[in-house]
Amino acid sequence: MSEIVSQPWFWPALIVSIGLPIALIALTEMYNALARRGSRAAPIVQMVRNYLVPVAAILVLITQPGAWQEQGTWPKVVATVFGLLVILVVINAINHLVFHRGEKGSWRDRFPTIFSDLIRFVLIIVGIALLFWWVWDADVAGVFAALGVTSIIVGLALQGAVGSIVSGLFLIFEAPFELSDWIETGGVRGQVVEVNWRAVHIDTGNGIMVIPTAELAGGAFTNLSRSPAPFSAERELTFATDDPPVRVRTLLVEVARDIPLVSPRVEPTATTLEGSRYAVSIPLSNPGDAGAVLDAFQTRVWYAARRAGLHLDGDLTDDGNTPGRLQDALRAIAPMLSIRLPEAEALAASAHLERYCQGEVILRPDVVPTSTRFIIGGRVMLAVPTESGFVQVTQLGPDDAIGLTALTRTPTVSQAKAMSEVEVVVIPVGVLDDIVRAHPVLAREIVRESDNRLRLARSALAAVGEVLVPGRSTVG
Repeated sequence: MSEIVSQPWFWPALIVSIGLPIALIALTEMYNALARRGSRAAPIVQMVRNYLVPVAAILVLITQPGAWQEQGTWPKVVATVFGLLVILVVINAINHLVFHRGEKGSWRDRFPTIFSDLIRFVLIIVGIALLFWWVWDADVAGVFAALGVTSIIVGLALQGAVGSIVSGLFLIFEAPFELSDWIETGGVRGQVVEVNWRAVHIDTGNGIMVIPTAELAGGAFTNLSRSPAPFSAERELTFATDDPPVRVRTLLVEVARDIPLVSPRVEPTATTLEGSRYAVSIPLSNPGDAGAVLDAFQTRVWYAARRAGLHLDGDLTDDGNTPGRLQDALRAIAPMLSIRLPEAEALAASAHLERYCQGEVILRPDVVPTSTRFIIGGRVMLAVPTESGFVQVTQLGPDDAIGLTALTRTPTVSQAKAMSEVEVVVIPVGVLDDIVRAHPVLAREIVRESDNRLRLARSALAAVGEVLVPGRSTVG
């Protein structure tokens, strides 16, 4: 027994016999744990378990004295295989630790893939050269000389292109913008959808513009998404010289504030300029919404100015609000008011016409209406607010009224929003009181319609698991 123990191969063989199973079991458990977590390190551990450790055990045994006759090539072959496996495992481990685990937005995350692949390729070539020098006593000086000469030639031939690439890389490492940021450069505004080592891809809304990173690095651009204040859309408008500036500015701000895409963090502003001109600044949640917001703003201002008696672009006429059209509208709503035609025509002294464009709010929640609007044309959505938004109750159309709670002087819980261009006849609440005193049947009709809308509101809220707030049961 003592003779066996004294043999030079005994202890290495004993270590391999005991250590190999233990190492394989430990690596298997580690692989399973990493695989369950979806870690990218799992394939590296699997390679170590399946290839590196068994080959290492064979190498230990085959290189013991007397294990191989004379100076055979098989030990060198096994050593070469082991060296190649070590190179692969080390490179994959470095790639995982340096790049795969890089935090989003860090330099490791932004490092171009083509350069990381090039670095891996160079490391593999150098590692193989050193391996053959160590195992086979190969002369690798020529390999390193060739690599040096090749790098000099390539560098001289591509110095212009490489310079541009390096400039782009510095821009990427600096990270003055990220994906989904909005930038403006050279009169072009768009959203960054892709960034790589060669170019930046910008979605301008009319296609994808590809801008070389070197061009951005050597020029100037504005990152609209990193401004401390929201990006603002600007528009200038002209009104008549007789329009009071304070009323004009108030109207412009109210119209801008009511557009859904406007940023809630900053209020729109309006400034008086020379020559009855006004500048409006509308803060946006997203710079890409500038076109849609300005289009909606320009459209809504046209309707709002006519309702307010102001004159956009100095236009003093309003063909949609003439005495003849008002008389026709009053005759149309006479049955709704339970009055005769002469009585309806007499209302022209106190009633007036209004028009709203699609998306405008005609009546807001928690407001006591000072008049009732009778719809002549168009469609209106009646909705009640909840924590998650508005819930549609019903749609109103011609022969329907908005602001039924004006008679009771109570605020309405509902919102009335135009779903198309809407034309209404506005009857002040004082005039409506006189009509109800002369024709009580109108009051009964209003109460009946109010109860019907209340029933519809409860049904709509019940369908989404909501209820009307106690004490707020008036739907106009």
